[in-house]
Amino acid sequence: MKTLRKPLAVLLTVVLTLLCAASAFAAAPEDAVPSIYVHGFMGSDILADRNDPDSKVVWGPDMNALLGDVKGALPSLVTSLALKNWERFVDKALEVLEPYFTPAFYADDGTPGNSSGVWFVYPEYVDKNSAVAFRYDWREDPMKSAADLNDFINYVCEQAGVSQVNIHAHSYGGIVLTTYLTLYGNEKVRAAAFDATAVFGEAYTGDLMTGHITIDAQALEDYLKYSFEGSEYSTLIFDLLKTARVSGLTKLLTKLGSELIDAQAERVMRELLLPMFANWLSIWAMLPDKDVDAAMHFVFDELCKDEDRSALREKVEVYNTQIRPYKAETLKALNEKANVYVLSRTGYASIPITPSHANLSDGTVDTMYSSFGATTADYGKQLPESALAGKDPAMISPEKDIDASTCLFPEQTWFLRGAKHAPHYESLDVMIGTLLSSPTQADVNTFEQYPRFLTIDPKTGSLQPAQSSAGDTNSGLAKARSIIDHLRSLFAELKLLLSLIFKK
Repeated sequence: MKTLRKPLAVLLTVVLTLLCAASAFAAAPEDAVPSIYVHGFMGSDILADRNDPDSKVVWGPDMNALLGDVKGALPSLVTSLALKNWERFVDKALEVLEPYFTPAFYADDGTPGNSSGVWFVYPEYVDKNSAVAFRYDWREDPMKSAADLNDFINYVCEQAGVSQVNIHAHSYGGIVLTTYLTLYGNEKVRAAAFDATAVFGEAYTGDLMTGHITIDAQALEDYLKYSFEGSEYSTLIFDLLKTARVSGLTKLLTKLGSELIDAQAERVMRELLLPMFANWLSIWAMLPDKDVDAAMHFVFDELCKDEDRSALREKVEVYNTQIRPYKAETLKALNEKANVYVLSRTGYASIPITPSHANLSDGTVDTMYSSFGATTADYGKQLPESALAGKDPAMISPEKDIDASTCLFPEQTWFLRGAKHAPHYESLDVMIGTLLSSPTQADVNTFEQYPRFLTIDPKTGSLQPAQSSAGDTNSGLAKARSIIDHLRSLFAELKLLLSLIFKK
């Protein structure tokens, strides 16, 4: 027996060593994994036939054709507006718009009303360094999109020979990703970047789905500035807006718009917005939690009280019961297993047709929602001193309109001022790529070039640490800079006007 002890001990040591090595190898993170981009709302074209890649694009609309039709209808629209013949105005507007909107309608049960959809073929080759995009029909049930994402992740992992992937989710894509995580777990996600996502909703979507529509003159001007900021005509447009405001034209148009809404809003909702947006289950998923009950009542019990939409209501309730209550829990669980990054684009007012127009946002998703819970002031204002008292200054934006301490992941959340909701910025893509490729969880202190508060130049797209201009606002230097900037704007505008005149 003694003669066997030594060989057995050696054999046992070897086995244990191999087992430990295998365990360590299995647990070690892969040096590189594929990256999957999950686009947001309206991120893929809707084709007339989802099985035919050569079929007509039915959404997004052909803007040149649409603008041409609007131009043709303009005399009738202007006349109706001047006479305050609201019914005739809406008749003509619907006549122009319906051919562009109808092909994207869903049936009353929340399913495609035709064969329209998104054509998506998996990439033939994927390796561990690949960056691939997941495409899906952004109108459909997020539960279905999450199932499709699960299949795609499995395919990518199998093709690349890896067990995990990195995911960059933008806008509504964050809802698809969170739904996937809730239903299928987080084991296959090594890192995730939530870029301007609507996981916790959009205030204006809640307003519209509860029947709250309004027009504010200042909000309209703010949004037009947002739309043209960074373009070659921005100075000219800004001056025209100022002229319209001073002359009272903006106030007049706002008054007419408000009267139109009071007279015809319900009809427009019934005939255009309801059969499209309310039948898209994705819209219901973008409701803030606080608006869910009111939206269910407004749509199903008021607008559609004489219609059978029980199938749609049932599908909405599935998301409301299986996904919505667990979003924060799902994200926290992901943060325990994977590297998580939250990027909130900010610096603009919200869409100007609802009571939430003053919310600080990226022009679409409110900063408080895309940051997973930051405390924010209204657009153009600061948080009150009482709200800032005792707070860590590092958590407060240079403009004093954002308190990051209330975010779900304060140290893993970045605020990108000047970044609009939709555009891809090369500098931002580089930043997200840097974060996702970090072998360990990075935070706002990891990379010197990427502190918590950043600014994107709307003209160049360059990204840099945010700096406060507070402190020298009333100084002689600040006033001199202001005068110089104003003169530069005037010369640029004169140059633009002269070029347009001489071209003509």
